[in-house]
Amino acid sequence: MAEKEERQIVRKVTLNLRRKYGRTKQINVVERDALIPKKMESEIKESILKKKAILATDIALKFDIRVSTAKVLLKQYMEEGIIKLFDPNLKLKVYIPTSQ
Repeated sequence: MAEKEERQIVRKVTLNLRRKYGRTKQINVVERDALIPKKMESEIKESILKKKAILATDIALKFDIRVSTAKVLLKQYMEEGIIKLFDPNLKLKVYIPTSQ
């Protein structure tokens, strides 16, 4: 997808939301790199071909990348013919491998 070194930037920050009274909350904020390393891209392609259904959020959670980056990658794979859209009328885009 992009010419990038074999490193990935992930920054994790924990914020404390303090209130005057009651319970306090902790929120984890994660910043992920917008580009995917080549090694990870080949791993994603291998895992996609083994699945029955593919969602951008599943890929983003499994490989710890941005959802928008996963959507761009899936669109690229669809243009290459590796995967196809299951039902274009659905609001949630579900992809399936073309080998099935």
